[in-house]
Amino acid sequence: MNENGVTIYYQGNTNISIDAIPGHFVTSHSHINYYIDITSMKHRHMMAMDAAAEMAKRYEMNTLVNTIVCMDGSETIGSYLAQELSKPNVHSVNSNKNIYLVTPEYNSNGQMLFRDNLQPMISGKNVLILIASITTGKTMHRTLECVRYYDGRVAGISAIFSAIPEIEGVEIHPLFTREDIPGYSTYSFRDCPKCKAGEKIDALANSFGYSKI
Repeated sequence: MNENGVTIYYQGNTNISIDAIPGHFVTSHSHINYYIDITSMKHRHMMAMDAAAEMAKRYEMNTLVNTIVCMDGSETIGSYLAQELSKPNVHSVNSNKNIYLVTPEYNSNGQMLFRDNLQPMISGKNVLILIASITTGKTMHRTLECVRYYDGRVAGISAIFSAIPEIEGVEIHPLFTREDIPGYSTYSFRDCPKCKAGEKIDALANSFGYSKI
């Protein structure tokens, strides 16, 4: 595993970047041949601010957003995204609006939920889902189900990286796609060619990072 990886810059703003680390990684849903490291974007306020500004361009003119659901530790980016969307602007449908930012909780069975005090921020609201990375889409299926269960209206999906273009008929708007990472692949546990070739797993990966085996 090459821990240095390859730095990939966002087209149009080189202040925004991710690192693609090659190897044999296992997530809760799949095997992947690159770990997409988004740590800097989630924890450096300048990069988070620039990323949010780019994301806001897709929604500010024609998408009403009442609430941003922040997944995968994306709260910092979400805060800047709310700020960008609500800036005073005669052309923005969210100008001067107060946007909620919430994060779902998980119960002992791994189900997503919103406590009673947060449910009014979802019910009847136009909800933008912000997520760090989408590989197979299974987490996003659960997130959509959760938002709809609490009567939220899905206004859009923003991601830092997504390997898929849409889910359940909702277009995903990522900053980076698999086309930005030549050779990027994701496989089911049964179909992983690295496993079939006898290659050992390098690390376990999730939205917080990876841990070597």
